[in-house]
Amino acid sequence: MKGRLALMGVLLGAVGANTLAQELEEGLVGNWKYLRNFTYVNVDANANIFQCRILPDLNLYLATGAITAGGQVNWDPVRFYSLYGEEVSPSGQDWGEGEIELRTRVMFLSGPNVSATGIERREFDRVAKLPTICSHYLSMVNR
Repeated sequence: MKGRLALMGVLLGAVGANTLAQELEEGLVGNWKYLRNFTYVNVDANANIFQCRILPDLNLYLATGAITAGGQVNWDPVRFYSLYGEEVSPSGQDWGEGEIELRTRVMFLSGPNVSATGIERREFDRVAKLPTICSHYLSMVNR
């Protein structure tokens, strides 16, 4: 009996994870661009999220995280890279949690603003691909 219950638990867990991946595939999976600056997001079918902010001086903020079933984004520590690919301060910033939501064809992502003084809700439109520099760092992310 215990073995049967354990097997049912494993199967239900697999179905739940697959359901999240299916929901993401239908709407959130893909590349997105923030409407007001050069911030790009990639969401994959495994509920991983990658954010690449290209600053005016061509330095980058790079963030990775995971999306939970409730639309929460759990961010890993954010990394900051110079134009020359060197990791510099303020690397290790903690963005904590955010929220992700899809409405019609617009993705909304909530998280700390650039100055880290409050929460900002940003609108993203779908784009065909990420800029080359963002694609380069995405390929290096250990997923």
